[in-house]
Amino acid sequence: MKKIFLFIFFSMTSKVFAYDAIVIVLEAPLLKEPKMSAVVLQTLRKGSRVFVPTEVVHEGTLPDFIQTYDRVGNIAYVPSRYIKLITNDLTEYKTSISPVHDPTDYRLEEPIPSTYPFDNTSFVRASFGLSIAPNASSAFQYGNTYHQQDFTPETGLQLKVTKKMTFDKYDRYYFGFTAAILSSGITINFDNGNRSKENRSIIKLGPLITYDAYKTHRHRLTLGTGFSYNYLKSSITVTDTQSNTEERLFSGFSLSPFATMLVQMTDVFPNIDFIAGADFNLNLASTQKSSDAITLPQLWGSDTTDHIQSGIKPQAIFHLGVQVRY
Repeated sequence: MKKIFLFIFFSMTSKVFAYDAIVIVLEAPLLKEPKMSAVVLQTLRKGSRVFVPTEVVHEGTLPDFIQTYDRVGNIAYVPSRYIKLITNDLTEYKTSISPVHDPTDYRLEEPIPSTYPFDNTSFVRASFGLSIAPNASSAFQYGNTYHQQDFTPETGLQLKVTKKMTFDKYDRYYFGFTAAILSSGITINFDNGNRSKENRSIIKLGPLITYDAYKTHRHRLTLGTGFSYNYLKSSITVTDTQSNTEERLFSGFSLSPFATMLVQMTDVFPNIDFIAGADFNLNLASTQKSSDAITLPQLWGSDTTDHIQSGIKPQAIFHLGVQVRY
C-alpha cells in the first residue's frame, strides 16, 4: 500500500514540475551530450512521452536540447525539434503534430524502384522540344540592290538522347547525341521592284556530353558541350513586276561547335521532366552550291553567283520541351 501511495505521489509531483511532450518523428535520438554529433544512447519511437521541466520553457519556446533520462537512468538529451510540447493552451499550435520533413524516417516510399536494392547504372534520358532562334541576314550575293529584308525566326524541333556514363557513381555525367530540324525564311524587296523569297532548312546531328552541375530532389541545372554536323538546304525564288519567276536550289554542309545550358524540373509526371534551356552555337564558315542553270538572267542581275558563302556566325537557340527518363 505504501508503494502505491509513493508511485501516485511522484506521478502527481512530476506533472506539477514538468510538461508532457510527445515524439513527433519516427525515431528521436537520446544523446549523451547536447549536440547532434554526440553518441546515441537510445531512440524513442513516434508517440513516446517525454517529460520537459517547466523551468526550461520560456514563453512557450524550448532550448535546442531537452535534458531527460534513458531507460537505465543516464542523463540524456533529446532535440527539441523532434518533440511537441503539450501545454493545453494556444501555444501548442506553434508546433505541428506531423512535420513536413522527418529526417529520421528511413523508410522507402512506394513504389519501390524496380532495381531495388541494386543501383540502376543504365539511366537514359531522351528529350524532345521546340526550338526558336533569331534569323540572320541573307548571305547570297544578288546582282541587284535591295532596300528591305523581312525575317521570320528560325524554328524547329530538337531531340537529345543521352546515357549515364559508366564511371559516374553520382548520376551527373551523360553522353549521347543531339539532332534537330530547323527552318526559316527571308523576303527581300529590290529597288527595281523585284522580290526574292528565301527558304532555309538545316538538319543537325552530332555528339553531346553533359554534366549536372547542380541538382536537388526536384531540379537540375545541366551544362554541356558538343558539335553538330549540319546539312544545309536553301531555295531562292525571285519574282519581277511582270510575274516572271525562277527558283534555284542550293545545298551544302557545315560544322557547329556549341555549348548548352538546360534547366530540368524533374518528375512533373512519373519519369517525365519539364525542360527549358539554350544552345550557344558557333556556326563555322560554309558554302552552299547550286547546279541549277539560270534561265532568266534579268531576275538575278549581272553579278550573281552560283553559291551561297556564309562566314562565321554565333547564334543562340532556345528550347522548351519534355524529357523522359528510363
